[in-house]
Amino acid sequence: MNRFLGIVLFLTFSLSLFGRDISGVVDSDGKGLKNVVVTDGFNFTQTNENGVFKLNVSTESEFVYIFIPSGYRAVAKEGISQFFKRIDQQSDNLHFELNKIPDCNKYVLIAVGDPQTKTLEQYNIFEQTVISDLKSTIDGYIKKNVIPVTVYLGDVVWDNMKLFDNHKQGISKLGTPVYSAIGNHDYQKELIGDTNCGKAFGNCFGPAYYGFVLGKNYVIVLDNIIYNTNKQYIEDVSQSQIEWLKGYLKFVPKDAEIFIVMHAPVNKPWIDNYKLSLGHQQIMNILSGYKLSFITGHTHINNNLDIIPGVMEHNVASSCGAFWKSFYCMDGTPSGYQIFEFNENECSWYFKTIGKDRSYQMELYKPGSFSNMSDAVVAKVWNWDPLWKVEWFGNGKYMGEMKQFKSTDPKYISDMEKLIEKGKLTRQEFEKANYLKPRLSQFFFAAFPLKGIREIKVVVTDRFGNTYNDIILN
Repeated sequence: MNRFLGIVLFLTFSLSLFGRDISGVVDSDGKGLKNVVVTDGFNFTQTNENGVFKLNVSTESEFVYIFIPSGYRAVAKEGISQFFKRIDQQSDNLHFELNKIPDCNKYVLIAVGDPQTKTLEQYNIFEQTVISDLKSTIDGYIKKNVIPVTVYLGDVVWDNMKLFDNHKQGISKLGTPVYSAIGNHDYQKELIGDTNCGKAFGNCFGPAYYGFVLGKNYVIVLDNIIYNTNKQYIEDVSQSQIEWLKGYLKFVPKDAEIFIVMHAPVNKPWIDNYKLSLGHQQIMNILSGYKLSFITGHTHINNNLDIIPGVMEHNVASSCGAFWKSFYCMDGTPSGYQIFEFNENECSWYFKTIGKDRSYQMELYKPGSFSNMSDAVVAKVWNWDPLWKVEWFGNGKYMGEMKQFKSTDPKYISDMEKLIEKGKLTRQEFEKANYLKPRLSQFFFAAFPLKGIREIKVVVTDRFGNTYNDIILN
C-alpha cells in the first residue's frame, strides 16, 4: 500500500514538473507556415513544413503563443491580436490563424507611453485625442505602403480593470496590431501574487512577455514589474523570464536588431551613480553583441540616452500628459508618442505630439519666462539626445549653438496654477504629490540676444540630419 502511494505521488510530481504535450497548427489562408516559433513562456518549439507543432507545456503556463513572423499579422478579436491561446484542460490542437500583409520592407513601431486611464471620462478623452491622433498617423503610413504596429508601454489603466474593455473598443478602431507591456497600474491591487494580480491584463492582452518580428527587427516585450499586492512591487525582470529570453535567442540571428519593450525604465539618469537591477543587467549581458535598444515608459517624462555606449534607452513620456490634468508632462514634454521607422537595416525615430505634425519638435519661450535665465530666449527640445544640435540666428545672422541648461517647465507649472485657482487641484496635491511635482529636465537651451536683435530663429538638427526651425520676436 505504501509502495503504491509512493508511485502515485511520484507520478503526480512528474506530471506537475513536466506538464503535458499540446499540439496545434499555424496557417495563413489554409496553408501551414513553417518555422514559426511557439512557446508557453518556458519552453519552445517550431512549426514543421505543414505548420504543425507539438509543445511540452509547463503546469505553470497560462498561455501557448507564437512569435508573429515578419510579413504577417494575427487575426484580431475585439481589437486584440490573437497570437495567444489560454490553456485549459481541453486545450489541444490549437489553431493560430495569420493574415499575410502586402510585401513591404518598411515598418513603423508606434510606442505609446502610459495612457493611465482611471475613469470613463479619462478614457473618453484618451479616445478622442490619442486614439484619434494615432488613427490619423496609422492611416498616413498605410497610404505610403508602410506597415504600422503599435505597442502600449504599460499602465494602460490606472487600477481600474473594467476599462480594459473600453480600450479594446478604441484599439479596434485603429485597424492595425496593438500590443502592450504590463505596467504596475495594470495589476489588480486587491489580489495577492504577480500571476493572480495580472489576470485581468492577461484576459485583455494575453501573456506579459512575448515578441514579434518586423523585417529584421525583433521586438521583445518583457514584464519588469514583479508585483505582490496593493501597489507593492519591484522594478525588475524575473529569473524565469531571463531563462525564457535565453531560450528565444536560439531562434534570433546575430545580425538582428533587438528592441526590448518594458514598462519601467532600465536606467535612471536622474539618480547619481544609479546601478542597474540584477535582471536588467542580465539582459544587457545576454544581448551583448546584438544591436540593442530599450523602449520604456512609467516615468511620464522623456529621455533618449545611452545606458552604455551604443545601447540607447528611449524612456517615452506619457500619452496622458500629467495624468489628464495637463497637456504637458511634469518635465514639459507635450502629450504624444514615439515613432520608430524601420527601413531595411536602418532605424530612425521621432516624437509625435498629439494634434501636431512631425515637424513640431520644439517650443520657444520669450525672455523672462525662466527665472534662472531671465534674459534668455529659451528653446524646449523634448526629444533631444546628445547627437542633436540646437543653434540660433539673430536678425538673420548665425549666432552659434544655444546653451543647454536644466530647468522645470513654466508652461507645466502655469497649467497647475490655473487648476489650483479654479479649485480643481489643491496646493498640497501639486507640491507634495510626487506624481505631479515639476521635474527637472536637461532639454532646455538658452540664447542671449543683444539689444537691437528683434528676430530670433532657432534651428534644431536631430541625429538623422532632419532640421526643424521656429521664429520668435524679442
